[in-house]
Amino acid sequence: MREHLITVLEDEAAHARASIPETAALVAARDAYVASLRASGSYVDGGRFRPSSEAKRVRREAGRPIVVEGPFGGEVLAGYHYVRAASLDEATAIARAIPRGPGDAVEVRPPMKANMQPDKDALPGKVFALAVLGGAANEAAWTTLMDRIDAETKDRFPDAPFVGGLRLLPPTTGRRIGAPKDGALVLDGPFVESREIIGGLFFLRLPSIDEAVRWAKETAFLTYGTLEIRELWRA
Repeated sequence: MREHLITVLEDEAAHARASIPETAALVAARDAYVASLRASGSYVDGGRFRPSSEAKRVRREAGRPIVVEGPFGGEVLAGYHYVRAASLDEATAIARAIPRGPGDAVEVRPPMKANMQPDKDALPGKVFALAVLGGAANEAAWTTLMDRIDAETKDRFPDAPFVGGLRLLPPTTGRRIGAPKDGALVLDGPFVESREIIGGLFFLRLPSIDEAVRWAKETAFLTYGTLEIRELWRA
């Protein structure tokens, strides 16, 4: 069995237009989905992020850290499921079963290395996910970018606040499941286009998002890429 990260990319504008009963039904379906994963033994970890209107992206421009406030347009990182599966095909089948809105896409990738710690949303205090994003003209350049970030940051996580994380393999190792409204087509990687691609995800337990931003500003992550900071919903 191999582990895979499934990321859910939402159309937040469409979710905001949904009725209260539609939203309640989707939440209930998602809860049932996670319960079925746990019962099957496939579930390792997972979580849902608070809206991107509460999120921040930190990057460096002209040598200075820049903080971009949410909300973010287009597809928005909304949550993740970290699962065990015998193959990419099996992980893709698990991902296709995720309840989602008409405009929501899903991506599946195996990790290069991982130290995921389950049930972080049950810890006291706030837990923030930090997505490592990088843009490049092609996958080879993107992989070089992620290698540089990894080399300069792998030993620099704060011990007490760190509550797990992973680095993903390149996009060609994964699959993308398109939005239901577009036919939910399954496509092999790469996904390197004009947008920044997630290369890793790690979690810190901190008092506030401002503390997470202050920490991010001092890191080498910003030398080559962007950190998107998202708070986990409480269980």
